[in-house]
Amino acid sequence: MYATAIVGGKVVKFVLPPALAKAHQRNAGRTMTDQEAVDFVEAKRRRLALRRAKPYLEGRS
Repeated sequence: MYATAIVGGKVVKFVLPPALAKAHQRNAGRTMTDQEAVDFVEAKRRRLALRRAKPYLEGRS
């Protein structure tokens, strides 16, 4: 499966690895609501913040 992306203002076409192509086809037509997208991004941000703070928080116990 070929994919297209814009990189540095230029259109680039490339071959997707088989696993990514399969995932892309499996998720075709699916969309997130605005609230689901916000929740997803916030959860990722929260996990990253906790992972970065873990050494500091362990030292304070």
